[in-house]
Amino acid sequence: MLGDHCHPSVPMDQVIAHELEILGSHGIQAHKFDDVLQMINSGKLQPERLIGKTISLEESLTALVDMNNFDHTGVTVINQF
Repeated sequence: MLGDHCHPSVPMDQVIAHELEILGSHGIQAHKFDDVLQMINSGKLQPERLIGKTISLEESLTALVDMNNFDHTGVTVINQF
């Protein structure tokens, strides 16, 4: 975020007290999403190369407990529910 929006005033005490969720994106401006998706469709970007392994939702319980023993590269994606 730029200019006047670079330091948004977010009442985090209210977010926590009311168990609110903050949804958004980080790292890319929303108006650039179409460009990124076009690059993925064309094969210029290959985000699947970032995936280290896929696991089931059931396996995620063990993976969560074992997070400090990360033994592979890439992100783990839950793809079986």
